[in-house]
Amino acid sequence: MKNLLLALSSTVLFFSCGAPGDPELTCDAAPAAATLSTNVQAVIEAKCSKACHLAGDTYGDYTTAAKTGEVVGKLSLYAGTNKTMKVVDPKNLANSSLWLKVLGGAGKGRTGPNGENVFGAMPNDGTSLSAEQKKILKDWICSGAK
Repeated sequence: MKNLLLALSSTVLFFSCGAPGDPELTCDAAPAAATLSTNVQAVIEAKCSKACHLAGDTYGDYTTAAKTGEVVGKLSLYAGTNKTMKVVDPKNLANSSLWLKVLGGAGKGRTGPNGENVFGAMPNDGTSLSAEQKKILKDWICSGAK
């Protein structure tokens, strides 16, 4: 019984915000240089702002680097009752709803650190970001989202 409870609790941890040391939720020791103006906005424009995240969108206007920058540190619509989850949290990759959605959202077991449900994956057109595009976003968040 004890082993079953241990296995179950490990599974819950894995499928909530990721297992401790989960490389997808842990910043690299020295993230590569990534800024909105140099390479991040190009990823956003290619995958996010063409048809969905336009001016006035409830989930964020990502049409320019300045507009995308406005979501940094902003409380996420998925913040839950704890009201701590950010759209982009430059201090905590695992607390960034944008990043959790890029990783596949709740359907892939990606929820906030307090169990916040971020719902579906982004982009929501059935495609996903390439490994290179994900690394750019991850490095951007991990280096302070500037």
